[in-house]
Amino acid sequence: MSRPAISVRPGDPLRLACARLSQRGISGLPVVDAQVRPVGVLSQKDVLRLLHDRAGLSLPGGLFDLLLDAEEARRSDLLPACRAVLDRTLVREVMTPDPITIDRAATMDEAVQLLMARRINRLPVTHRGVLVGIVTRHDLLSGLRSAGS
Repeated sequence: MSRPAISVRPGDPLRLACARLSQRGISGLPVVDAQVRPVGVLSQKDVLRLLHDRAGLSLPGGLFDLLLDAEEARRSDLLPACRAVLDRTLVREVMTPDPITIDRAATMDEAVQLLMARRINRLPVTHRGVLVGIVTRHDLLSGLRSAGS
């Protein structure tokens, strides 16, 4: 489990959330209310989907396709359009609501089972409903690797 979990609020600008994702080198984070209870999860996929829908960002096969597509790369309006969307959109508009969480007393096996069954990449960890950390697939794989050493 990673503690503390980096989080954002539903009313935060999406640009702030993207900056946190980028600065921390993470692909998603919990969204919490004023009492630090998880109310959603925001992932890079959520942001990319929004940028596709509202700014015309096209990632048909991934980022490399965008970088290697000469026509798309020449679109001088793409970057400003993406930035404008990030500036005028709030986290609540993009997040996945009602996050699946796990209690801090849960075992690693329970976390693995939940991640696999729900096909998700991260679980906000709570204690009495309050966010205390986050467990990701990476955390679990690292734990398994350490246990095997």
